[in-house]
Amino acid sequence: MGSSQSVQAQSSPTTSSQMTAEEMQLKQIEQSMPRYSRPETFEEKLYRKFSKEPLVPIGCLTTAYFLGSGIKSFYNRDAGRSQQMMRARVAAQFTTLMIFIGYAGVNAFNLEIAPGYHSKQDKKEE
Repeated sequence: MGSSQSVQAQSSPTTSSQMTAEEMQLKQIEQSMPRYSRPETFEEKLYRKFSKEPLVPIGCLTTAYFLGSGIKSFYNRDAGRSQQMMRARVAAQFTTLMIFIGYAGVNAFNLEIAPGYHSKQDKKEE
């Protein structure tokens, strides 16, 4: 009876340290499942976008300034200044649009010709 207890004591640490096939499958399934993440708040998204592409909001504010100044000049019946501000607004809109397209192009630009492709020289070096 004493020998059966010692055999059980010896076998239990080895089985607990080794994972069964079922436990390994469960671990793989758990790792492949997508993790839940809370939705991004408006403030977090605004901060993330502004820090990633800071020139776009600056361009939007510049456009809004020229628009407001042009409308104020139109209201004060200063046709020359109003026309000048509206032209500046169009230039600011164009510049903001080009900056936006530039950011999109930089983010989409990839230097890899064929991802996953390795030349013969790379294979020889390995």
